[in-house]
Amino acid sequence: MMSLSDERLIHDPTEWDALVSQYRLDCYYEHAYFALEEVGIPEMFFYPTEFGTLIYPYLKRPIDGTPYHDITTPYGYGGPVFVGLWSLDQIREVRQHFLEYCQTEQIITETIRFHPLLQNVELGQYWCRSTKELQRTVTIELTDTFETIEGGFSKMTRRNIRKARKEGVTVRVAGEADYETFERLYRLTMDKHDAAPRYYFSHTYFEQFTRGELDAELLVAERGGNIIGGCLVLYGDRFAHYHLGASDPEQLQVRPNHLLFAEMIRRAKQKGMVAIHLGGGTTPDETDSLLVYKSSFNEGSRTFFSIGSSVLDDIAYEQVNRSFLKNNPSAAASNWFPTYRTPIRHLSQRGEETS
Repeated sequence: MMSLSDERLIHDPTEWDALVSQYRLDCYYEHAYFALEEVGIPEMFFYPTEFGTLIYPYLKRPIDGTPYHDITTPYGYGGPVFVGLWSLDQIREVRQHFLEYCQTEQIITETIRFHPLLQNVELGQYWCRSTKELQRTVTIELTDTFETIEGGFSKMTRRNIRKARKEGVTVRVAGEADYETFERLYRLTMDKHDAAPRYYFSHTYFEQFTRGELDAELLVAERGGNIIGGCLVLYGDRFAHYHLGASDPEQLQVRPNHLLFAEMIRRAKQKGMVAIHLGGGTTPDETDSLLVYKSSFNEGSRTFFSIGSSVLDDIAYEQVNRSFLKNNPSAAASNWFPTYRTPIRHLSQRGEETS
């Protein structure tokens, strides 16, 4: 039996972020990032022991029309972080404490989007009932000079960066007023790609990035005085993340995105980040066009995105699913998890088992 010193649930933003800072966690763990979500209560399960500490923030969401809840990590990456030396028996014992809490709160499922750079799936796989590696992602280490990093871009990418500059494209840090234009271009980009509903964010979501609660930066590409593209970048203690991107479909031929990515990488290097994570494609396929594009900035990248899922109350889960499928029979063909949160307008091309 291990010694428990201070197990608790944390909701207070100040206490929450003090732990994020103390343990040098990433921006996806900050309370302000969780607060971007419009549904669910941010909650952190904090479990310190003599041999290590578990820090696990998540969103606790009501399941409409039922007395039940579920928990999930927000859009992006996260999941439990095990600090110190943990044995499988120790993980199982802490897990049992957590499951008792979930039973009390009628939490019936759990979905975790593991962090590719923290690699917390290595121990997280013993926390969840099941885990699945979904896709490769692209990460660029920033320890070399920018010139060396740029030399690792593909020849075509370097050519497209030169083309953008020749066509008069410039990149600058956006002001607050530019977010409205970026939001409009983002929606155009999602429409162009017939994106799933979960990729359409509300106006409030974009607006929150202007408040300074997160270390975020919007870069915009301009040509002839008009904004033709942009990318929203998040900065953590060590890592930068390409979060959202958008471009004017009528201006793609002047390659604004290539110049935007180059400047995004340059600025992350200038800010002292040790790596920047570009994410993956829209499908698990290695030929996915978005993955191929991102890989052109570092073809040797080998980071991976995994997801974890657990049914915590089998009887309640089946009950909620039956009710959902009765009203949405088309969802029966999906492998979405949890089933009762299957998007109806679109099913994910990559079969992502997330909510």
